[in-house]
Amino acid sequence: MKRILSGSLLISFYLFSQSAAANPYWDMRKVPRDSSYSRQPYLLKSEQQLKTVHEAAAIDVLRVQVDWQANETYQLTQKVVEASGTPALLARTVHKQQLGSYLGILKDVDGKSVYYDAVGTGKEYRKLTRALSFRFPVPTQVMTFEMYAENPQSGVMEKVITETISPSALQTQNADKVEVKELSLSKEAQALRVNIYAEGYSAAEKQEFWDVAQKAVQALQREKFPGIEKLSFYAVFKASNRKLGSAGDLGLPVPEFDSFLGLYYPYWNKFGRWYNVVYPTREDKMRHGFASAAYDYAIVLVKNSGYWGVGNYMAYTAIPAENSAYFTYLLTHEFGHFFGLNEEYEGGGPTELEFAPDTQEPWSQNITFLRDTKYDNLKWKKLVDPKRKLPTPVSDWKSSPPVYGAYRGGYADSEVTRGQSYKPGLNCTMESAKHFCDICTAAIKQVIKDGVGVDVKTR
Repeated sequence: MKRILSGSLLISFYLFSQSAAANPYWDMRKVPRDSSYSRQPYLLKSEQQLKTVHEAAAIDVLRVQVDWQANETYQLTQKVVEASGTPALLARTVHKQQLGSYLGILKDVDGKSVYYDAVGTGKEYRKLTRALSFRFPVPTQVMTFEMYAENPQSGVMEKVITETISPSALQTQNADKVEVKELSLSKEAQALRVNIYAEGYSAAEKQEFWDVAQKAVQALQREKFPGIEKLSFYAVFKASNRKLGSAGDLGLPVPEFDSFLGLYYPYWNKFGRWYNVVYPTREDKMRHGFASAAYDYAIVLVKNSGYWGVGNYMAYTAIPAENSAYFTYLLTHEFGHFFGLNEEYEGGGPTELEFAPDTQEPWSQNITFLRDTKYDNLKWKKLVDPKRKLPTPVSDWKSSPPVYGAYRGGYADSEVTRGQSYKPGLNCTMESAKHFCDICTAAIKQVIKDGVGVDVKTR
């Protein structure tokens, strides 16, 4: 006899029978519900009460797009000037970033590195996006663009592109017409601009978006997201012709999705859990949408109520705006990924943030493969007692108070060649807890500090 699954049973079936993990903790029953966070009502302003922002002060920058080919080659496909820059971007690009799977460099005629940008998290990123974007100050002389990518097997950074960029050959890209509202401004002299973008909202649903964008900012503020004092928030609205809807095979090649940013489930590469994340159907469409207003960081609120999320280092964060049960957890967890943090949970299958099998040590700040058990080589040693045993037994965390170390686990079910993965502790938002651990808090704050262009460490 044929059985029909109810909606709740169907959700459970997908969560527990699929072979790969979602970016948020894979068992929604074990993560904090919104009701467990602050019970204070959100203070929401109407569209008329929110200050409208005009983008006259946006800075022109060069965006370089590189497309990934299935034969593991890369091709530079776009060199456009767009008005999406900020003073922080100009300041930080003169420093070489220490994190990321993909590094872009602009060199002058003498071969000296002048500007840098880095993106990405894990070897699957190239397959799921099919393209990468880097932003630099607009060059005034002929320069050479180089891109380095992690080898998908060894994890070694390898040069994959060298191409000349001439200012006379650059095309200027006009920005989309959008509405921008000011949500919350940092009091810091050096701050980063976080844009919250609407995706899947119709023109008639504009106020709904303004409301959920305000909710997102207030949720981050209430939970004291690390470094939030250096972040200014804006909301960017443009109506979409389509909503995300349910996951469905669009065929190959994947057609461009007709929403503001063109986000949909990643059928480029069916990574086992494609129904739990959204990626751009066209990198240039998403980036063109982002560039409709100056930005440093991009958060996308998708008109959807599912339990999913995506966050990739210095690329973007996206969550379902209508998941009122887990909105705060999804937002903070996925925004944590944007700053380079990896999964601290186990189970549910491999993670898209998976590193190359032969990587000696992942660059994520909160996961180690502990090839070397010496205290001096532990990346978060400043918060660990030098006498702590490495690897650290679980009994140490059960002490009062619990102590940081290198506990076996994290990295979902992704495998480590010749070893295991280890995490700092057993109670963090990058697993299933309400708040970030001290290691992840320090890591996010350092990335934000680097983001404004001061005290940047070299890779």
